[in-house]
Amino acid sequence: MQTNRSLSNSTCGASEEQIASLEVLLHRMMNRIRQSLELPAILSGTVAEVRAFLGTDRVMVYRFDLDGSGEVVAESVQEERLPSLLGQHFPAEDIPPLARELFLKARQRSIVDVAAQEIGSSSLDCPVTGVSLPEIDIRFRPVDPCHVEYLTSMGVQSSLVVPILHRDRLWGLLVSHHSLPRQVTDRELQVVQLVADQLSIAIAQSTLLEQTRIQAQQEATINRVAKLLHSMTEMQLQQALELTVSALGGTGGRVYISPKDQEPQRSC
Repeated sequence: MQTNRSLSNSTCGASEEQIASLEVLLHRMMNRIRQSLELPAILSGTVAEVRAFLGTDRVMVYRFDLDGSGEVVAESVQEERLPSLLGQHFPAEDIPPLARELFLKARQRSIVDVAAQEIGSSSLDCPVTGVSLPEIDIRFRPVDPCHVEYLTSMGVQSSLVVPILHRDRLWGLLVSHHSLPRQVTDRELQVVQLVADQLSIAIAQSTLLEQTRIQAQQEATINRVAKLLHSMTEMQLQQALELTVSALGGTGGRVYISPKDQEPQRSC
């Protein structure tokens, strides 16, 4: 129901055909998440869907590392109009701490028009900061010349950036780049925001799946090591040691067997 309310707010003034295409996109997104918990497949499908919806030259998912640097982990490019950035890493300085803070706390979305030398920002309601703005409230100001130079060097004339959150932290960015000046409509911004929200759900589900897999692997390793130790043969002790070292990510290990006459005596 929440998605439907947001959808109705974002489609005021839109034609029935546009509303239908929007609903189809969102249904495909939600079905993709339901059908697969594999995050790489979900991200790959998402960027393709969003690029087709916006009709822009490149859409990508940029994931942050713990040190603030980042990597392009999914990408869709239209007929090589812009170069591929998939797999490339970028230093933390490319997105300063203040910008990351705004993306996280104010849920700020940014729209850049290089030709007009303007950057627009739009924030969502945020219970953490107390910010309460309309769902669509784009405010434009002059863009920093360094940012213009940065985008121009990549062949980008217009961009849209929407944050992707996970567990109250900035997980990454959903980014659209176009090689020509292009205005972003309120409806397009709302749709991309809804897609980013679906991605947050997919990331949470995928993380839970990965944690379950890791736990299952750990339990299987413990069972194998216990079985090998129970046999107490030299060969199987070596195998148990190797399994333990591998599971702990160590570089070496040692098994020490206490002589029977040195075993601690048990009191009744």
